[in-house]
Amino acid sequence: MRRYTGFREFVQRDQRSLVGTALLLTGSHDQAIRLVLRAFRTVGQAWPPTAWENPTQHAYVTLYHAFLRRPAAAGPTALVRLPARRRLVVVACLHNGRTPAEMADILDLPVETVEAEVTEALTTLTKGDRQRLTNRFATQAGEASVPDLSERSFKTLRRRGRRRALLTALAVLAMAGFIVTLTPQGQTWTSALALGEKAPQSQATTSPAAAGTTVDSTGSTDPSASPAASASPEPSGSSTASPETPVSAETSPAPWRAPRTSSVIRYAVPGECGARPGTPWAGKVLCAGWTLKLAAGGERGQASGGPGETTLNVPDAVQSLEYGDGAHRTLSPVISRDGHRVAYLSAADLRYVAHDLTTGTRRYLSPALTPADVERGPSVSVSGDGRRFTVDLATGRLRTDFATGSASRPAPGDRTPAEEAADWLRTRYPAWKDSPSGRYAAAVAQGDTGGEGVLHIVDATARRVFKRLPLPSSGSGVTGEVVGWLNTREVVIALTGGDTAGLYRIHAVSGQYRRLPDLPAADRIALGALTAR
Repeated sequence: MRRYTGFREFVQRDQRSLVGTALLLTGSHDQAIRLVLRAFRTVGQAWPPTAWENPTQHAYVTLYHAFLRRPAAAGPTALVRLPARRRLVVVACLHNGRTPAEMADILDLPVETVEAEVTEALTTLTKGDRQRLTNRFATQAGEASVPDLSERSFKTLRRRGRRRALLTALAVLAMAGFIVTLTPQGQTWTSALALGEKAPQSQATTSPAAAGTTVDSTGSTDPSASPAASASPEPSGSSTASPETPVSAETSPAPWRAPRTSSVIRYAVPGECGARPGTPWAGKVLCAGWTLKLAAGGERGQASGGPGETTLNVPDAVQSLEYGDGAHRTLSPVISRDGHRVAYLSAADLRYVAHDLTTGTRRYLSPALTPADVERGPSVSVSGDGRRFTVDLATGRLRTDFATGSASRPAPGDRTPAEEAADWLRTRYPAWKDSPSGRYAAAVAQGDTGGEGVLHIVDATARRVFKRLPLPSSGSGVTGEVVGWLNTREVVIALTGGDTAGLYRIHAVSGQYRRLPDLPAADRIALGALTAR
């Protein structure tokens, strides 16, 4: 069904956040899924969206109105005992991040009424503690069990499409029959059928003009004079823009689709970045685009440089994200150690996504980022086996099993020591990298004398620095940053400035180091499947 191109991806992208909202409103998983399917059906009937429409916002607004038309409440929570409108307003404002003015416009209410409903709900549920209620909503919505609703949504659309086509055909036939009975030819056919005779054949002649030719004054025809023959068709690849398609100076890239390939990702470096927006705001993508360097896969997914290397551009991988008054965060993708999977913040969706190059599978790892997530500084990490991706958000960590697509908040017993010590590390280092086992972390700290930096190897369990290793620099002005762990014992750092600029591998115990000559001396790089020579 060519009309619904992109609809399946839209459903898979937004179903988790929509079901979480519906679960808060109804208190029941079954009722929440029915409510979300109703919203998807309404959006699907208007698919594809126009260039200025946002299908996600359309789905949320449809869900809000569908809930108010048939409110449902199940479960013992205090939230579902609130009046339906008050329940909807407080969930939309605190969980979905909508302002009272937006909800007043959606529900056609005065802004003061919406603000009063939020205040009453806060007083009833948490005695006015807004942050506590926001965190509670995030926890309850994160517990939603979300199956894949794309196939069920398609079945509903197909069923309604067939019914609509049948009714349209019947109406056309009825209208055609009525018109035929009013024409002389139709009356002749009707009389012949009534008498059991064969209807006479109509003798129709086609004029030269109807055949696409032009008749000159002498009565001869000239095919070359017809408008169809003289018209010059525009090539299909023309860049001329349709007058109905708005052109924007700041268009976000389309979601990237990974091609199926047996090659593995050795590393990733930032790609070319276009002009920054003139009016950035919190959460605005300032720069996007990373380049993956691929090589033929070898034993255990390892790869080494060589003439067979190819590049792959990922235009929607975020490089820089605005979060304050002129301040921005630099973000990098993560690559599994076997080089088959990559995860990053998508500029098209403003949520984390992971791709598997072997199968072409894509998984969404997080809901759309909120202002609180942007302010805290989001990040993504991958387990040593490349199966589990963990996204760090303002409301906590969200872990996704790539094989099954299930997402959950890791229990304290499931977290690695480095994940447990994340807040402690954040107060001491601007950036750090976990070891493959999760027992250690590596970060570059400023030297005690304010000169060259020092590589700190941190015991995450004890939360102490047990190794301080000098950087391989030969003078002042050299800065370093940890890129990642090459294996369980070696750390890769990137040095900038001076004659020693480049990438180095440093033994986390002995401090011995050597340059990595087959990698570019880029300021930022994400490691994948590298051969540990």
